[in-house]
Amino acid sequence: MSWSLDPIYDSLPIALLLVGLIVAMLFTILPPGVSGRRRQSLLLLRGLASVALALVLLRPALVRSDNRPAAATLAIAIDTSASMSLPSDGSESRWDQQRRALERLAGGLSDSDQALQVVVMGFDTSANVIGESGTSELETLASRVGTVEHSGKETDLSSPLLMAMNRGRNSPLTGVAVLSDGTQVTQRTEGDESSQPDPRREARLVGAMGVPIWTIPLGPPAEASRQIDLAIESLPETFRMFTGNESSVSFDVRTRGIVQSPAKVSLQWIDSAGQTAIAATRTVTPDSMEQTIAIEVPVLAPKPGQYRLVASVETRSGETITDNNSQVAFVDVREGGGRVLYVEGTPRLEQKDLRWALGRFLDLELTYRWIPRDTVGAWPIDLADDFSRGRYDVVILGDLHSAALGNAQLQELADSVGEGTALIMLGGEHTYSRGGYATTPLASVLPVQLDDRQRQTPGPLSASDRLTSGADPTRQSVSLQPADPHPITSIQASHQGSPISWSSLPPMPGANRWPGVRVAPGVQVLLQTASDEPMMVVGEYGRGRVAALAFDSTWTWRRAGLGDFHRRFWRQLILWSLAREDSSQQAIQLELSPRRFVATEAPSFTATMQGDLSSLPNGASLQAEVNLASGDTIVVPMSSTTSTGESSVSLTGQLPPMPAGFHRLRVAAGGQGASSESGETIEPAEVAFQVLDDTRELTASATDHALLRQMASATSGAGGQVFDPDQMDDLVELIQSRRTESTRTVIEKFRLGDGPLSGWLIFLLFAGALSVEWFLRRQWGLA
Repeated sequence: MSWSLDPIYDSLPIALLLVGLIVAMLFTILPPGVSGRRRQSLLLLRGLASVALALVLLRPALVRSDNRPAAATLAIAIDTSASMSLPSDGSESRWDQQRRALERLAGGLSDSDQALQVVVMGFDTSANVIGESGTSELETLASRVGTVEHSGKETDLSSPLLMAMNRGRNSPLTGVAVLSDGTQVTQRTEGDESSQPDPRREARLVGAMGVPIWTIPLGPPAEASRQIDLAIESLPETFRMFTGNESSVSFDVRTRGIVQSPAKVSLQWIDSAGQTAIAATRTVTPDSMEQTIAIEVPVLAPKPGQYRLVASVETRSGETITDNNSQVAFVDVREGGGRVLYVEGTPRLEQKDLRWALGRFLDLELTYRWIPRDTVGAWPIDLADDFSRGRYDVVILGDLHSAALGNAQLQELADSVGEGTALIMLGGEHTYSRGGYATTPLASVLPVQLDDRQRQTPGPLSASDRLTSGADPTRQSVSLQPADPHPITSIQASHQGSPISWSSLPPMPGANRWPGVRVAPGVQVLLQTASDEPMMVVGEYGRGRVAALAFDSTWTWRRAGLGDFHRRFWRQLILWSLAREDSSQQAIQLELSPRRFVATEAPSFTATMQGDLSSLPNGASLQAEVNLASGDTIVVPMSSTTSTGESSVSLTGQLPPMPAGFHRLRVAAGGQGASSESGETIEPAEVAFQVLDDTRELTASATDHALLRQMASATSGAGGQVFDPDQMDDLVELIQSRRTESTRTVIEKFRLGDGPLSGWLIFLLFAGALSVEWFLRRQWGLA
């Protein structure tokens, strides 16, 4: 504590000068004839007024500095999951043990620090704030915890740490106290690593903020060496495979309590009839007491159908939890392959609508490569991997000059076609002869003849080129008509109730002209103009099928409202290229996500029927039912029909509560399948799913104090520690010591005249002294 002066104008000399002048005037100017006691009385009163003015001009102040704890927040997280009802040591439950520890902690901190705000959070599947108060009301807040429900089905130790970090953005955190048995029982989206909860990761983030985590393990202590647990984790929920193709299946094997002891892991197919077959086996050997081993297993897809793929690890003696020793994925195996590579050079309207058409089919896997013309300086572009044999089933070449690929890669593509890859070439400014393909290895692959004299240089065509070229694809419109019946061009589609024919299609705004059609076995003209000019020619090269299209504007069909015809044309062309012509014009697509869920969840599903809906008999509709593992059937109501595009309808529904087990969802037209007027059967759609037991919290009786120690250790640099429930006094002492270290200096200044009390006292002293002095002079006849 110290004294200081704060004179007016921030200048002590000026203030002293003014004080001197005032005092001189008050003491020198006196009425004549004043002497003796009267003179002394007047001087005394004037002296008091002078003192008041001097105090106002010099403004003395009392300065006091004090060190006080900075304002901060203490986060306390309590476990509200169902495992808290399990026993701890003796007859006490883990919930009672936690409540007792919290009350001791609240009692020790009560009224200890007025600048400390305490927030109590509860967590199970997620975290939520139970209450918040200062230390003066902390005991009352702690008593409210006894009324909190503790029945959470899962435990996510990451959630309170994330909530505490969010709170730390608004107010500094002095620490996070976590009370739990440490058992992490939770699930997130399969296959999404970013969504998998990891308390250790979040603890490291808290430590990076300089905030300690104090963990209080609850329940009976258990050494990791005495716990034995083997589990399958992170197996994707669904797979889509094609018969005969090899696919990779990845998952994790988590082991605890076994070291240098081999464990057998197996993958098993289970078909819709319940028949089983081993897909693959592996052996893992952990080298630490707790380890997660990533496994990637190649499997060969069986014949078409719906399967369950079960990944399992052997059960060991001493395991208390065996439900996690296996995990199930649902696999839809389809006929043949459907990998399509589309290489384009000009971003035309055709590529957008072509990709839209192919993207609507789940069995076709489309990869798009765009090679801009302004990259001509870097040609040829390296696509060696894409053109390698067996990489794709169908390759579509758009408006792309041959120089963009180079003869070496085109030879690789030609060899791939000879080995069975299909090739489709579209019309355009830089394809066929105009694109310089006449002297490339593809010249012998295409079913049409080429003329190198029509070669154009890479880049956009000039205006003179467009006018003088006899093969201008942008100036001469053509109408298409079938030359011979073929599965590609035999398309059954309708628009507004009327069938669509080739003659009703809008003309192509342009097309390439070929010198002729190659004469070879299997070469066939499918589309031509009214003057018999070939517009679409198909053929074979080695074991691969080849199609040459002179046009590149099928987008005009869709833009004219004939999207169903457009989609089916490309569908049938791709299926012909894959040597599996489309025999079904109508189908039901069923989507259910997730396919693994607990009994308390009720996921929704969507059923979409595509095809010529006008040909369905009156009254036909989609109906859904669930076939339970017990053999019972539950009818599932669906929403009203909504249009999703040309000739397609979509309905949605929600699964009802069901017991744990494997069940099947079935959607059919008319309930038992339906037929169109042409006699085509609309096959029903089925998907299998698994309902999980939601009592995992109660089955996980073993505690995981090791995880809590790891969380505290992740913040050891900031002061993180582990405390037993009986060591709450030590934790209180640590918190208080941290608060003592985290202080700020507070400077308080009390200046005379700033407050109303001192201001009025100075005013009354000055005014009172001069008033009395004036009154006496009047009384004495001196005024």
